[in-house]
Amino acid sequence: MIIFGTRTAFIGSKKSTTNVSCNHCGTTGQIVYSIFRSHFHVFWIPVFPTGKKAVSECQHCKRTLSYKEMSAEMKKECNSIKNDIKGPIWQFSGLFIFAALIVFAGFASKNDKKNEAEYLKSPAVGDIYEYFTDTKQYSTMKVSKVTTDSVFVQLNDYEISRSSKLYKIEKDENYSEYTYGYSIDEIKSMYGEKIIIDINRD
Repeated sequence: MIIFGTRTAFIGSKKSTTNVSCNHCGTTGQIVYSIFRSHFHVFWIPVFPTGKKAVSECQHCKRTLSYKEMSAEMKKECNSIKNDIKGPIWQFSGLFIFAALIVFAGFASKNDKKNEAEYLKSPAVGDIYEYFTDTKQYSTMKVSKVTTDSVFVQLNDYEISRSSKLYKIEKDENYSEYTYGYSIDEIKSMYGEKIIIDINRD
């Protein structure tokens, strides 16, 4: 279950520098504006800000006003203060985390492709080929023997509808005792045509 929503954090306050008067008691120069910034979060990790809110408080009578309750003169000063007060960088931390994950995934994928190219060039006993079957399912085959130009594999007796679930059927007891031979060039061709979708080596 993904938990997401919005939260609000206090980011700063500033006292009025003009002769704006309190709507309630009429005292001038005693208004303090407090600024809050909301952010969207996923699993309580802030991802990005969604906007700022403000309230005012008269230091004389302690009357607090929301932005809607402020006079036009107060709103003008409040808007200026909202623009001046910048929020904390941690409210963007989710974006940094996601960017780092994307970079890591790209690096890992590139490294996997490099490894797979090496596995195709030099197959080894125990290699597991994940492949797309003729019945539009996914299964695996295990290399049991390698010669100069050929690869012999044992086929998995089971198939599954999603490649991400292949780990559920990739068990030693699920492989047939019979072996099937392919030339190394045939294996490379199956990989190029995306029939073999992944190669795993312990």
